[in-house]
Amino acid sequence: MKDKKVKLALRMPAKYDFWLHLSMLVLIAFGSLMIMSASLGESGKNSLVVYTTAIKQFAFVLLSYFVMLFLANHFTMVKARKYGRPIGIILFLVLLSTLFFTDNGTGSHAWIIVPLPFVSFTIQPSEFVKVFLIVMMAVSIEVTGRRNFSIWTIVKVPVLFFLAYAAVILQQPDFGTLAIIVIICGVCFLIPSHVNLRKWQKYEKFLIVLGFAALIFLMSNAGSGLLEKLPFVGYQVKRFEMSLDPFVSPFGDGYQLINGLYAIVHGGILGVGFAQSSQKWGFLTQANSDYIMAITIEELGIFGLLIVVIGYVIILQRLFHYAFLTKSEGYKIILIGTAMYIFVHFALNVGGISGMIPLTGVPLLFISSGGSSLISIMAAIGISQAVISRIRRQENG
Repeated sequence: MKDKKVKLALRMPAKYDFWLHLSMLVLIAFGSLMIMSASLGESGKNSLVVYTTAIKQFAFVLLSYFVMLFLANHFTMVKARKYGRPIGIILFLVLLSTLFFTDNGTGSHAWIIVPLPFVSFTIQPSEFVKVFLIVMMAVSIEVTGRRNFSIWTIVKVPVLFFLAYAAVILQQPDFGTLAIIVIICGVCFLIPSHVNLRKWQKYEKFLIVLGFAALIFLMSNAGSGLLEKLPFVGYQVKRFEMSLDPFVSPFGDGYQLINGLYAIVHGGILGVGFAQSSQKWGFLTQANSDYIMAITIEELGIFGLLIVVIGYVIILQRLFHYAFLTKSEGYKIILIGTAMYIFVHFALNVGGISGMIPLTGVPLLFISSGGSSLISIMAAIGISQAVISRIRRQENG
């Protein structure tokens, strides 16, 4: 019996989605190769950087894969309801502890730094908040069902957790992560068809339109002037200004964006060849994280971009396919919430490095380096696979 349990823990559950799983593995493998390539740019300062990066990446991939396997095999709505609140409180305390760590040169206190004898790594607890809130919103909707509860009764638990987490994230400050959480939770809130939510869903749709209009205005010259008068952090105002024209400060705030654009143009259609990027040699200081797509396009051209885009499209298609297939609104929230988690990261990362929107510093999931983001998205995929497995079993009778 013991051997059977171990065997089950090392394989995906019955009726999981193969194409979702395969696309995820291809993206992780491709991303790991690009991280190794991008890390070469730091070898002048540290001759062992490629080896330490490879060890860290392998460890994070292995850990995240086992997290995904565990959740794919063991996640249920019943367990999420039972253990959700204690896990949420622990996550809040861990998130709060980041405020007591010194920043790593970015001005943000979003990471817990774990030093080891030969290498150190960081943990970003706010990444796990995204998955937790998706699950808690799904549980709240699944529990209330069609019963005539008030809106506060329906959303109380996820809203209280959201407010607590948002208060800490604002203190870090990490507006990019908070923006992603707001977008994900906002989309998830629009999914339920409960009669007592409809009025508030209409209000949210109006706010979404208003938000898009405000964003477009803030990215204009007039909006940039207004931003300087608002209580924003200086570097955040600069990101809006640089998205308008990075060449006004080519050796200052626009330096990274300009070099990212140069990498994209330099790659062209065919690219300069794997590991042959020139921009990673000191020009892009975040070549293996924020700007890894720029390095990918420089080295592999349009083909590198297509690998990422096709992988993302397959994953999103599979998640939405099962979301439309199931009648459970809790399952819909988990699947669409996970899809939005992936899509928003892609849109903000690619939009930022191309200068179309202000750079937010969010990673490109599955591709950028970063153990917390990889574990978090793999946890979301594992939960989604558990949901998909149940949907397919129910469909087959």
